[in-house]
Amino acid sequence: MGFMYLAISQAPIILGDVSKNLEIMEKLIIEAQEKSKSNIDLIVFPELFITGYNLRDNYNEVAEKIPTSGVAQKGIAKLAKKFNVHIITGIVERSGKSLFNSAILVGPVGYIGHYQKRFLPNFGPFEEKIYFGEGNKSNVFDTPFGKIGIQICYDIFFPETSMDLAHNGADLIINLSASPTTSRPLFHRMLPARAIETTCFYAYSNNVGTQGSLTFAGESLVVDPRGKTIAEIPSFEEGTIVCELTFEDLERFRDARPVLRDSKKKE
Repeated sequence: MGFMYLAISQAPIILGDVSKNLEIMEKLIIEAQEKSKSNIDLIVFPELFITGYNLRDNYNEVAEKIPTSGVAQKGIAKLAKKFNVHIITGIVERSGKSLFNSAILVGPVGYIGHYQKRFLPNFGPFEEKIYFGEGNKSNVFDTPFGKIGIQICYDIFFPETSMDLAHNGADLIINLSASPTTSRPLFHRMLPARAIETTCFYAYSNNVGTQGSLTFAGESLVVDPRGKTIAEIPSFEEGTIVCELTFEDLERFRDARPVLRDSKKKE
């Protein structure tokens, strides 16, 4: 396990139209494969990409228990198998009496795991606490190409979410986002800081286009463990970036700046 080919995608979606959004997803996977000189290991889509972010009272209609063969999950699994790729995307989860703003990881052989957003913004244009329950744990997922930590949007403002993932062995932390143009500058400052502090590769996949009253600029990007941008998608552009991450480099970064070692809780 040394390296992986990672693709990050952003494209406007159709609010509430899961099957149309699956078609958009397929188009982006094909585009990513055409851009890559090798098979892509993992492709990432933004927060609530498959359903739309700004659905408010209609979240209920697109919510699915995870794992099941709901329309969204069936469609994602089919694409993962067809293109022999791992997929991470935002999805509305139904669990018990609550809905969750979740991310799901599906591979060519099916469901691997999912994560429920822990911190829900409820200020300015955001009203997530009205619709969603709060997740309570950070998950790191084992894949054939490395350990992947997932967080969603606002989670990044709480350092413990990133550090939990790093201490649980993440090589790469992925942030799925629906960050409108107003909060964009904050994310661009946070991402390199979190990468440096966790000494992990960090990927940010943000929505693009307009959903209801919110405008998203995208600007998805990947940074290395020193906070340097490896690849990015320009504002308001639809598309995908592909980059090769060498996880063997992590050891070098971590020897040079042993933040993880020094932040371990003393027994």
